[in-house]
Amino acid sequence: MNLQFKIISLLFSLWVLCSCTPQLNSTFSQHIYIWQRVWNSEHAQALAQSKADFSVLRVLGLQLHQTKTGPVWTQAKVGLPLLSADGRAVQLVVRFDGQLKLLPKAVLQQKILTLLQLWQQQGVKVTQLELDYDCASSQLGAYALWIKELRQVLPQTLALSITALPDWLGKPGWSELQQQIDELTLQVHSVISPEQGLFQPELAKRWAQQLAAKAQKPFYIAVPSYHSALLKQEQGWLVESEQALQSQSERQELWLDALAVQGFSLWLKQQDWPLLQGLAWFRLPLPSDKRSWSYSQLQAVSSGKTLTADLKLSLHGEAPQFELVAENHGFVAAPLPAEINLSGALCSAADAVSGYMLQRAKDKNQLRFVLAEAGTMVQPRQRLVLGWASCQSLTLWAFKG
Repeated sequence: MNLQFKIISLLFSLWVLCSCTPQLNSTFSQHIYIWQRVWNSEHAQALAQSKADFSVLRVLGLQLHQTKTGPVWTQAKVGLPLLSADGRAVQLVVRFDGQLKLLPKAVLQQKILTLLQLWQQQGVKVTQLELDYDCASSQLGAYALWIKELRQVLPQTLALSITALPDWLGKPGWSELQQQIDELTLQVHSVISPEQGLFQPELAKRWAQQLAAKAQKPFYIAVPSYHSALLKQEQGWLVESEQALQSQSERQELWLDALAVQGFSLWLKQQDWPLLQGLAWFRLPLPSDKRSWSYSQLQAVSSGKTLTADLKLSLHGEAPQFELVAENHGFVAAPLPAEINLSGALCSAADAVSGYMLQRAKDKNQLRFVLAEAGTMVQPRQRLVLGWASCQSLTLWAFKG
């Protein structure tokens, strides 16, 4: 009886442990957007890196944007042979400028059918058309009717999806819009005032819960893997994203908190929502894309690995001119040291930048850099020059804080 009691107690303990531990959704899939308008030699390696981590490629193929002279079509120069050789399912994304008052019909239908035929002839496995249009919530009914007409000319085997905004949820026309599509993706990044940042996890959770409660079709959640900046203008702030803007205006970086994004993605995987299919990450990183995460950071965040910082301080240059540089090789932001001490020989001049102040001792060869404001962070992939010195030799020997 004693042995039997121990076995029953063990089984009960295991049952409690399993029932208390959040269970991850085993059918949860992860997609990746490819958003470059012109593909280059870096895409081959980026595709190869991403193959084990992301099951579907969402590729920008066509864009209609508003200019001062009117609407302009831009067809992305996509590496179709690379997509064909990759072999993964592809969603062709068509992007419409939210400022457009009226969406085209006949010309769009012809352009989409031409693109589909071209991509399929090249061996690309196009399984879905995704429409990305940030229309006003008051126009959801009209958008639904427009999609209904578009579906009549599309191949019946081609699934149709849309990118949806949190502001649409529950508005008049939202239900009718869902009835016209096979799938939707809720975007939870860059949908609030830029001054509030790129991504707010608590807001994203609220929007996801709101969608899950009223969703009629399978859905994904689109999350960010990039950062951007704000440029000060007379009329307010201008957002600088993947394309650098030639401007001398005041620039304020909008850094993305990797821990917040990972926490949200792990929370999402634990939800028991039958229509939730997974995540769509924006966007596939290229080495030349300085506003995206590195691929190693994206992989670490999306796979749930432990995220750490890795701050390196080093001296660059040679006598008599040296620079003190901080670089973060980790996956989360790292705080700058409160104090950095350098020892040199025959130092004639020096100065501190990036929030540091130079304090020189009686011995001019001893340099002390003190951080003016505690808590200053170095972001992943960021490189900061902290100061310089003119010396015959220079050694970084201590830092603290």
